Amino acid sequence: MTRHTDGVTTVPDELRPYLSALTALFRDAVGPDLVGAWLIGSAAQDAYEHGVSDVDVLAVTRSRHPEEARARLGRRVVHPTLRCPTVGLEFVWYALPDLKPLGDPVAFQLNVNGGLARPSVVQLAPDGPNHWAVLDLAAARQVGVRLGDSPPAKDALPPVPDHRVAQAIRESLAWHDGPDAGSPNRVLNLARLLVLVEDGTWLSKQAGAQALVDHHPEFADAVAEALRARTEGRWMDPRLADPLSVLLLDRLG
Repeated sequence: MTRHTDGVTTVPDELRPYLSALTALFRDAVGPDLVGAWLIGSAAQDAYEHGVSDVDVLAVTRSRHPEEARARLGRRVVHPTLRCPTVGLEFVWYALPDLKPLGDPVAFQLNVNGGLARPSVVQLAPDGPNHWAVLDLAAARQVGVRLGDSPPAKDALPPVPDHRVAQAIRESLAWHDGPDAGSPNRVLNLARLLVLVEDGTWLSKQAGAQALVDHHPEFADAVAEALRARTEGRWMDPRLADPLSVLLLDRLG
């Protein structure tokens, strides 16, 4: 589980050796061009479940790097070359020139996925819309946990314009209502996005689900079924999530 020391979230014990190795490989590859690397997602929000949760890492350099150097790092950190100890890694490397101003789609230097239950993928550039990048960058400024000697994410990452966050939420909603309609993560992700729209707070899936039920008890059955389905590794009846999509779209205006 994630530990807290004097109110500061630290790296979950189960991920500490892996993240140390990942951060060291990245630091060795980019040298003094490194701005920082941060743990985001559930492991940064006291909601990590070993063997269920992904591990999400966002890293930034001051400048862009040659394609071959980026591909070489991808080959070094992708599972199983660097064995991911949980369901999957989501590691994205950005360069500051692509964040100020923020492109559309958001350009990245490297995107590596893969783990015990995720296919291994190494990408050097986006191949389409990537609303997830906008949301990750915005969330990292609030919840990012420093890896190594990285500075606080809110000091190192440029702010994401509000209109880009709203656009990304709409794109996320459209995706969840389409190919992801029966996934339990549809309910859980839309729940935390609704909380974000209503009060500006980034929450984990679990915390977002609880906040949704607290404020909208009519969604209690949908949330309970989504949590069961996620634990059991199955999909759910998409009709349970449809009213949540309608509410989120209404709140977006």
